[in-house]
Amino acid sequence: LQMPRVNLLIADDVGLGKTIEAGLILSELLLRRRIQRVLILTPASLRPQWHEEMWQKFSLGFDLVDRDKTDRLRRNLGMDANPWRTFSRIIASYHYLRQPDVLDQFMAASRTPDGSPHLPWDLLIVDECHNLMPSAFGDDSDLCKMLRILAPQFEHRLFLSATPHNGHTRCFTGLLEILDPVRFSQVNELRPA
Repeated sequence: LQMPRVNLLIADDVGLGKTIEAGLILSELLLRRRIQRVLILTPASLRPQWHEEMWQKFSLGFDLVDRDKTDRLRRNLGMDANPWRTFSRIIASYHYLRQPDVLDQFMAASRTPDGSPHLPWDLLIVDECHNLMPSAFGDDSDLCKMLRILAPQFEHRLFLSATPHNGHTRCFTGLLEILDPVRFSQVNELRPA
């Protein structure tokens, strides 16, 4: 929490409370008024669990954004309504956000009209981040490409995974580079430095 930018990979084993650890960091950053706008990206099946955990354990309300929520928002507020601009705490599936039209909506909501140097979003939490890591060989997946586009829009980043290393150093260091490009770079082999 004393880091200027809280960019952390939480890599505890399954069932040890990565969600709770992320919630503790999130709630403390909110209490210190260091963040306001938060996006939690997770597999679709884990969205309700995150929603429930954030509410029950931290009294933090989040909006679940998906195609249905977006359609309802547009029926209520008009066709130009953008959930990424409307809500300040969002839980979404990364498979939903990687869709080109949805990613375009997100990026449109992330642009500041006045050219402000401040980033449009404060905290990105990515659960099961190993699903979005760079490829060891060939082109990166659409999920990884999406994460590379999204990550620079956020001041702080928390990546969560019980299996952050798949045996390929290039994948692992690529994930760390997305997490914090100032401290890490994607390499094929780890060096003592």
